[in-house]
Amino acid sequence: MGQNKIVYSQKLSSIIFILMATLCLLEPWIIFSKTKIPEKYRRWLEEEVVYIITPREKEVFLQLDNDRDRETFIKAFWKHRDPTPGTQENEYKKEHYRRLDYANNHFGYGSPKPGWQTDRGRIYIILGEPQSREIYENQRELKDTEIWFYQNVSQFGLPSAFHVVFYRDDFSGDYKLYRPTVDGPIKFFIQTPPLDPADYLACYEYLKMYNSTIAEVSLSLIPGDSSLFNAQPSLASELLLQNIELKPQKEVDDIYAQKFLYYKSLVEVEYSTNYIRCDYFVQPIFESSGTFSIHYAISPKRLSVNEFNGLYSTSFLLNGIVSDSNGKLIYQFEKRYEIKLEAEEMRGKTKIPFIIQDMFPIIPGEFNFSVLLKNTVSKEFTSFEEIITIPHRQGERTPIMIPPLLAYARRDVSDNIKAFRPFQVDNYLLFIDPQNIFLPSDKLIIFSQIINLNEPIKKSCIIRISIKKNEEVVKSIDYPLANYLNPENKLNILEEMSLQSLPPAHYCLEIQVLDTSGKIILSSSKFFSITASSFIPRPLIKANALPKEKAFLNNFIIGLQFFNAQQYQKALPFFIKAHSHQPNNPLMAAYLGKTYFLLNQIANAESIFEPFINEKDGNYEIYFYAALTAKKKLNYRKALRLLQETINKFGVNTTILNHIGDCHLALNEKSLALAAWQKSIELNPDQPQIKDKINNLTKK
Repeated sequence: MGQNKIVYSQKLSSIIFILMATLCLLEPWIIFSKTKIPEKYRRWLEEEVVYIITPREKEVFLQLDNDRDRETFIKAFWKHRDPTPGTQENEYKKEHYRRLDYANNHFGYGSPKPGWQTDRGRIYIILGEPQSREIYENQRELKDTEIWFYQNVSQFGLPSAFHVVFYRDDFSGDYKLYRPTVDGPIKFFIQTPPLDPADYLACYEYLKMYNSTIAEVSLSLIPGDSSLFNAQPSLASELLLQNIELKPQKEVDDIYAQKFLYYKSLVEVEYSTNYIRCDYFVQPIFESSGTFSIHYAISPKRLSVNEFNGLYSTSFLLNGIVSDSNGKLIYQFEKRYEIKLEAEEMRGKTKIPFIIQDMFPIIPGEFNFSVLLKNTVSKEFTSFEEIITIPHRQGERTPIMIPPLLAYARRDVSDNIKAFRPFQVDNYLLFIDPQNIFLPSDKLIIFSQIINLNEPIKKSCIIRISIKKNEEVVKSIDYPLANYLNPENKLNILEEMSLQSLPPAHYCLEIQVLDTSGKIILSSSKFFSITASSFIPRPLIKANALPKEKAFLNNFIIGLQFFNAQQYQKALPFFIKAHSHQPNNPLMAAYLGKTYFLLNQIANAESIFEPFINEKDGNYEIYFYAALTAKKKLNYRKALRLLQETINKFGVNTTILNHIGDCHLALNEKSLALAAWQKSIELNPDQPQIKDKINNLTKK
């Protein structure tokens, strides 16, 4: 009984496996039936590019819900395959449709399927015209056979020379792709000879009597393959056939498709087809101000510029977004970077890495940080997304180590510290490469931080910096932790290690805090590589600096982030500091006043708003919240006056009209309240609460 159960279970598992595999194969068609894309685009996807589109591209295309996006995607699809993007003609696209037409005109004859669906059509569309084609038809005892020979297609895992073989089971049927490991030499015979199909040597020798050329490719599609000597079907041939099928997918970097889907509503159409890859680096650093900053670098793979009278220039527009795990916007910013280079400076710069570096303060928490960078000259864009975790300090007793930052150089800026710069640590400016590639002659600059230190760690522990290769320590140095202590309960580790004795390879830099017994208390690591090259083109850097006299802006940004996170009590002290530096700035006044209002500190809110009320242009939120402040104090006449002034200066909206109705009702001016609410419903009928107020008022 038990044995029967086991057999049943195995059969059931097999059935489930087959069903799942079938569903996987059917999945694209199931999606098609749900999305119901127009016939034009269904044909493009299922017929025209079926063999060259990657799974990621297909998945993205199926998620597009309008023809405008589909057309733009198709344009991007061909653009990312264009071998000469600077010219009008797309040679790849032209050649692909030539192959498609050839397949339909030459390989559909005698087959119930169109030429592009046949095995020969598929291989022709993928590989193009073979160097030679041998056709064997009407042979005694043997099926019709074609042998195609390809040479100098050694990219993407393909050998320098190989054959592709087709046969057909009957004289009027379609040619099928021959697979040595699946079919074997016996497959070429019209009538199965009296041989054991598994005796490949016997089958090979028997086939050789009829056609030695077919016999040679029956065991291996690759000339000189050892299978000919072993008399066994070639596994290398099976790998070859798999790589042929995958070749079109390896020809394109399809990350653009994912970026297209993500950013299609955020970038203009002229940018959407021009995604380029980038390297990037993001590092949180605990500043002497007591808050964290995010230092980041983004390096587009290509620098495209305009040339005019020997001056090369372009302009980058960078948009940054920080949101929490629920998608709530915490901080958003936009910055512009102008690049101008003389002819001598520009020489070779299109191939030299170009990096934009910047920084901004950040509140504690876990966030999604995304950057969109647009080259306004070339209409190219690139982007990155990163999850960042910023630890809390107040009330934390557990020490935390910030992941290490590796730099290839540092510069002492202690004599000229007049600004905050990206990747500036204490008195040093660190030069980083997002790829973390170093020369053997480089000194590896290592930076890390430990915060929330407790007394036992301060007094007795050591810092161990190790370089590992394949988990084996190849270099290690210990430092007393006390060497790095400072009054801020923050420990900055800034050391350098020579790479001179290390051979080119991939390595791991590890920083550990060890107690007196050798127990690891804290640990963090970063991977890097040492190259065998004698030279690395170091990046051309464009970075913004924040003058120290404008440091109050960081207080405003921190306050803004706490405000957007609805942590108003934490936002308040930062807004107060920012406002104290620029008391006449309406934006800072608006946020400080709003924060006072939301914390129910009405008198403070009123005192902040009052000086800005009679300004010529004014600030919408100051007028609006000043009106709400007056309403909160039950001064309805003042609230109505301020709400009317808000309409006069900035226009009407339903929120203002609803508050006007509330004020009139509080003053027992029911007809005026009704008129305001009815006007609000005209602007937006979907307001059930306002409709209830109107109904209650009209019933009375």
